[in-house]
Amino acid sequence: MQAKEILRDLLESQQKGINSECGELSADVLNWRPDAAANSIGITIWHLARVADFVFTHRLEGRPIEEQRWFSDGWAEKTGYDPRGLGAGGMGILTGYNQEEVAALPNMSGEELLAYHNTVYAGLLAHLAELTDEGLDGPVPGEGQQRTVYFWYRVVLLDATRHLGEMQALKAMWARR
Repeated sequence: MQAKEILRDLLESQQKGINSECGELSADVLNWRPDAAANSIGITIWHLARVADFVFTHRLEGRPIEEQRWFSDGWAEKTGYDPRGLGAGGMGILTGYNQEEVAALPNMSGEELLAYHNTVYAGLLAHLAELTDEGLDGPVPGEGQQRTVYFWYRVVLLDATRHLGEMQALKAMWARR
């Protein structure tokens, strides 16, 4: 198996896992937080989509933040939420948000969250399909040029892996409460 095939398999597995874990959740389960400082499954899905959207658009393709799917697909307008300038490095991906900023996140249905997430992952998979294996070792056109294309795909995959386990734990905690 070549590097691209492995990355594709991992991305598809993550996407399938997130859809499987979260596809049929009620709004109560999706929005439940075990305590005031914890994130819900819905917040976590939004974060995963935002990380992938930011990495894909800004890092891998070098396009402006305004071309992220959050904006180009109308999610910002539909929800009235603009994450630009928030959190760590102003990336608007949840990392580095304070509790007031977390509380201001849009309340989206599971269907909406997965639609946003799946669209971003479709873009990542299409981008990956166009690369050569050697292209994975190349620099990216956007910010972060000191890192390789592979590095940024790894960021998305590791974040999704960690948070998929978190979502499974939250579902189990909900069931036991």
